[in-house]
Amino acid sequence: MMVVIVLSNCPQKLRGDLTRWLFEIDTNVFVGNMNARVRDAVWDRICTNIKTGRASMAYSSNNEQKLEFRIHNTDWEPIDFDGIKLVYRRMETNDDFNYKAASKAAVYHKNRLKQRYTSGEYNDFMIADIVIISGRIIKMAALHIKNGNESENCCFLVKCEETLRQDIAELTGVTDELLVSKGMTIKDALTKFGEFCGGKRIVGHNINSVVRYVQKECEINGIPIFRNQLTDTMRLARKKLDDLDGYSLDAVAGYFEIRVDDSDKMLYNCRRILRVFEKLNEI
Repeated sequence: MMVVIVLSNCPQKLRGDLTRWLFEIDTNVFVGNMNARVRDAVWDRICTNIKTGRASMAYSSNNEQKLEFRIHNTDWEPIDFDGIKLVYRRMETNDDFNYKAASKAAVYHKNRLKQRYTSGEYNDFMIADIVIISGRIIKMAALHIKNGNESENCCFLVKCEETLRQDIAELTGVTDELLVSKGMTIKDALTKFGEFCGGKRIVGHNINSVVRYVQKECEINGIPIFRNQLTDTMRLARKKLDDLDGYSLDAVAGYFEIRVDDSDKMLYNCRRILRVFEKLNEI
């Protein structure tokens, strides 16, 4: 009786054992002739010794299909369908995909993030929203997040000679009138913002690019350059979300269907960044 056996992820000693009865015509592919009693004994031997590996066996049989097969340690399952033997393949769910997509490195990274939260690294940090128009900083806002809650906040406006566009004013909450009445020099804004943030980690959307402007202004104004550790939610989104057309704060917040109270325009984006950061860390 013709028998074909295919193994996957099997111990080396099992391959050597099977060559006592079968020919290995390719890596982990065995063929040969044997009677039913020996075939069943060999199959039992495979299932006992293959550990976490997979095995499939097909052999000739006196039935309508002229063959029979067995499968071990896979999601595929032989079933009888009106007298015909078929293979049932379970439909994959999102949970299945996420599990299979998790490599050892991904699992390690996820566990490392959990350790950071439990160790307190992300229990005391800053959420920053820095608005730059035409290469000039006009707003620096921050939320102090401690133990998952908003502790305190700040917002510093910088005087600007240029007239702001209407869409920018609506988006940021910054108007020409506010800049005139509450705006301060860039040096004062940088100093106060630095004092507020201290040495804490800063989380922001596209914060890596924004901080380059901040460091440049610090150098120009003779202020100690920011050396805070940064976490960029835009970079996190690019790594974890692969079905977005863009990765702006609006796009990512829209993807997660984030809704934040917009009555306080000055801190609106800070609170959206916080929600985005929380959602990304759940992935």
